[in-house]
Amino acid sequence: MKLGKNALMMALGAGAVLAYQKYNKPVMKKMEKTANKMIRKADQKLEDMM
Repeated sequence: MKLGKNALMMALGAGAVLAYQKYNKPVMKKMEKTANKMIRKADQKLEDMM
């Protein structure tokens, strides 16, 4: 039972590493775009208040 659990955990870890390597850059770019949009909106609201 323990051997099966260990094998499953290692497989999940390997899958997570592969997914991270494949999708790291697109996800980071998407997050950066979203953050920039939010910052621009907040900046616009502050300018409108003044």
